[in-house]
Amino acid sequence: MAYKQKRIDDGLKRAALYARVSTEEQAMHGVSLDAQRERLLTYAKENDLTVVDVYVDEGISARKRYTARPAFTKMLEDVKAKKIDVVLFIKLDRWFRNIADYYEVQAILDKYKVQWIATEEDYDTTTANGRLALNIKLAIAQDESDRTSERIKFVFQNMVKEGRVISGSTPKGYKIVDKHVVLDETMVPLVKDAFQKFIDCRGSLEVCRYLYDTYGVKMDPKSFKKMIATTWYIGEAYGIKDWCPRIVDDATFTRANEIMNIRAERFDRTRTDRVYLFTGLLFCQNCGNRLSTYSCHNTRKDGSRLTFIYYRCIKHTLHHCDMGKQINQDTLEKWLLENLLIEAEKHNMELEHNGKRAPKKSIDLHKVNAKIEKLKDLYINDLIPRDMYEKDYRMLSALLAEAEKQEAIAEQQPFDLKQYKNLLSVYNTLDLNSKKAFWSRVLKKIVVTETGDYIVTLNQL
Repeated sequence: MAYKQKRIDDGLKRAALYARVSTEEQAMHGVSLDAQRERLLTYAKENDLTVVDVYVDEGISARKRYTARPAFTKMLEDVKAKKIDVVLFIKLDRWFRNIADYYEVQAILDKYKVQWIATEEDYDTTTANGRLALNIKLAIAQDESDRTSERIKFVFQNMVKEGRVISGSTPKGYKIVDKHVVLDETMVPLVKDAFQKFIDCRGSLEVCRYLYDTYGVKMDPKSFKKMIATTWYIGEAYGIKDWCPRIVDDATFTRANEIMNIRAERFDRTRTDRVYLFTGLLFCQNCGNRLSTYSCHNTRKDGSRLTFIYYRCIKHTLHHCDMGKQINQDTLEKWLLENLLIEAEKHNMELEHNGKRAPKKSIDLHKVNAKIEKLKDLYINDLIPRDMYEKDYRMLSALLAEAEKQEAIAEQQPFDLKQYKNLLSVYNTLDLNSKKAFWSRVLKKIVVTETGDYIVTLNQL
């Protein structure tokens, strides 16, 4: 391919070659990285330029800020280090599709007296007409990029609506068959076991060790945290409920994520020879902080040692909270065993009193979701302006939040008192770790007041 000889100012000898391609452009003719690199090298050779380096951003959209382009950022650092005289790229849309970003970078190039050349397009920025033409070209490129992005999102939305996957990866427990997600029956038991084990022990590192010992699957705590938060396991993906087969029930998923969100493991500096029955479950009413654990010892005359475990608000010790109550583990355990059934009965009586067993729902959740999807389609296809879209979207989002609140209230159920009685009858036969698992399943949280009273929230068994 013959290249037009362009005027190179005297002294411009050190050239940086810049190439960029976004993911959706990978297969398009003429913009591949290899093609760009070859054309730029040919241009540099024909104009007697010394190539300082080739800076390549692969899979980077032109919509992203230039600071999010690693190679581009490195090139600007070399500009500031005065290693570059001129930057070469094939076309303006490889350089920028954003007017504001263009002028921000242009200011840097001007400061260090670095020019740029689009090797396959002609631009003259030394005249008013030339700068106007450049602005128009950038504005068109930015609009084209915005519309392309919106249409790609629209295509993805349609694929999701049809139940088709838009990527080649799935969470553990799933696999792709004919572009649809199905259960991977070999991994489903592992997923269910992982959720339940985490609820019992409240430690992600311990669960990772358990999964390796039991299933031979290696997983680090960071990956496990992502796994626990994956809504696919309750059938929800891309914001659509019942999009894929569920693996765990809502109660198990919610409980596991509540435990993860209070970051019990990060703050729980327990020792292997000590079991803290209520770690991660106790909260300060004043500041909302999760109570921390500590222990103290008492040595008997015969030399034996007694260990006492307490829970306290760490912010009080730092003089940031007025709640100075210290909760003895043995005392709390005894109180719970005596009052667990009473708390469950209080919940049932409250439900009956407020008539919440079958509340009337005034907002249809599915209809609101359908209206939101229709609104998105209207905007994507340029049938409504952006201000109208944003106004209606805010209104529908508020309706959606209220509908979800009503649905949550409607799902409240009375506790099975017989089941609680059966569990309490065997409590004293359990070892310490099993007792900890028992309280993890039974208790959602306990709020401790300044007077030392407990506000207990129970889990459905």
